[in-house]
Amino acid sequence: MKSLRSPLVLLFFCILSVSAQLKFQLKKQNSSDIPTNLIDGLNKLNKNVNETGGRRDFDAVSSGPDPPDAPSKAMDLFNEKMIGLMETNLQEDLDVIAKYSNEETQILLCGNAKKSTFAELGRFVRLLHIYFKSFDKGDHQRMHAEPDESSMTFELKYTAISMENTEVPIEWHGAAVYDANLKYYVYTRLELKTDCTKIPDEIPEHPVQPKETYINRLESNLKNVIFTGKKQSQNTYDQFNKQFLLDRTKVKFCELNGKIKGRDDFRDYLFKRYADVDKFEDSKFKTEAFSDYQTDALFTITGTWKNGIILKDTYRFRVEEAKESGGDQGWVDWWSTWVIVECPVDLTPKTDPDVLKKKFINQVCGSIAPMVNNGPSVSSRSTFVSHFMKNDNQGFHAQICENQYKPIYDFSEFDKWLETWSGEYTEAKLSESKVESYENFAFICVVDVMKKNDKEWKKRDFRMKAYFETDTWLIKETKIGCDQL
Repeated sequence: MKSLRSPLVLLFFCILSVSAQLKFQLKKQNSSDIPTNLIDGLNKLNKNVNETGGRRDFDAVSSGPDPPDAPSKAMDLFNEKMIGLMETNLQEDLDVIAKYSNEETQILLCGNAKKSTFAELGRFVRLLHIYFKSFDKGDHQRMHAEPDESSMTFELKYTAISMENTEVPIEWHGAAVYDANLKYYVYTRLELKTDCTKIPDEIPEHPVQPKETYINRLESNLKNVIFTGKKQSQNTYDQFNKQFLLDRTKVKFCELNGKIKGRDDFRDYLFKRYADVDKFEDSKFKTEAFSDYQTDALFTITGTWKNGIILKDTYRFRVEEAKESGGDQGWVDWWSTWVIVECPVDLTPKTDPDVLKKKFINQVCGSIAPMVNNGPSVSSRSTFVSHFMKNDNQGFHAQICENQYKPIYDFSEFDKWLETWSGEYTEAKLSESKVESYENFAFICVVDVMKKNDKEWKKRDFRMKAYFETDTWLIKETKIGCDQL
C-alpha cells in the first residue's frame, strides 16, 4: 500500500508544476497577441502554417473533386470549374481553382501582361457570367504534357452568346507543374486570351440595345416563328419564352377570369390552343405607352380552326427594363414583365340553321347519282353513306318499299343493298330535292335512273329523316321507292 501511494504523490506535484508554468506564461503574453474570436484565431493559424510556399491552404476542405494527379485531370478540372463559374457564378468553383494554385500562379486577363489576383479574377468572371447568357462548351480542347509528366499545358476554347446576342470567342491557356510532395498538379499560369474590348468594364445600369430592337425582334418572332399556320412544338414556344419573357414574368388570362399564372403556363396555353389551327391571317402589331417606363406591344392575329371556328386573339406584352436574375444580379435588358392574354373575339359566321339544313340536303342528294354513274364500288358510295348513322346503338332504320317493303336495321346490310341497286342502272341524275319538314328535318331526294337498254327514265325517291349528332346532321331513317315516309 505504501509503495503505491508514493507514485501518486509524485504525479500530483508534477501536475501542479505544469499548471503554474502555464499560468505564468499567460500573464507574461501581451493581450494584443491573443485572438479576439475563433475566426481570428483560425486565420492567424492559417497564416503561420503554410507548407506549400505561400499557396492558399485549402487542404482542410474535405469535399470537392479529386486532386488533379494526371495532366488530363488538371485540364478537365479547370475546364469544368471555369464553365461553372461563367454559368452559375458559384464561389465554390473559384475556390477549387485557387486550391490547386499558389501565390506564384500567373493570372493574366484579356492579353494583359500585368498579373491579376484571384479576387480580380472572381470579379471579372462574375462580369462574364452576367454578360453571357449561353456557352458552347465543346469548341476546342488541346493538352500537351512533358514525357515525364512533370509539367503540362492546355488550351480551351468556347463560343459565348452575349446578352446583346453577339458571338464572343473565349480562349483560356493554362500551365501546371506536378508537385511530388502534394502528389497533384499545381497551376502556374491561367491566361484569358480573349479580346475583351467589347466586354464592358462595369455592369451597365441600362440596356445597351435600344428598346426598338427588342420590340422588332418580338414582332418578327411572333409573325415568322410562332404564328405561321403550322403546328408548333412545345420547345418552339419554350424558346420564344426564354428569349422574351423572364422566369418571373406574370401572365394574365382573360378566359380564366383574370387569373395570373407564369411563363410555363403561357407556353402550355399556346401549345394547346393552336394544336388544331388550320391557318392564321390578318396579323397586326402596334405599340403604345403604358407608363413612363413601360411600353405595351400589342399583337393581334385571326385564326381559323379545322372545325370552322374563327377567333381573333390579342396578346399584350408589357416591355420594360429588368434584370434577368432579379435583385442586384443579372444583366439589365428589355423584357416583357407582363403578358396579358385578352379575351378572344368570335368571328365565326352565324349561319341560319335552315340554311345549314339546305346545304346538308344538297350534299346528300347530290351524292346519289355518282353511285350509279361511277359504277358500284366502296369509293362511289363513300360520300353518300358518310351522312348516315352507322352504329348499332344509334337506331338506324331503312325500308326498301320496292323490295316488298323490306325493313333493314343493320347499316352494313343497307350498304350491300346500295351496291346491288347501283349496279342495276347505267345512268342517273338528280331530278329534285326538297324539304318536307324543317322542324323534324325530313327531306326527299328524287333521282332519275336508266338501265342500259331502257329508253325512258324511271324515278326513285329517297325519303330521309336526319338528327343532329355532336357537331353535324346524320340520317337515321330512310325509305326508298315509297309514297311517303
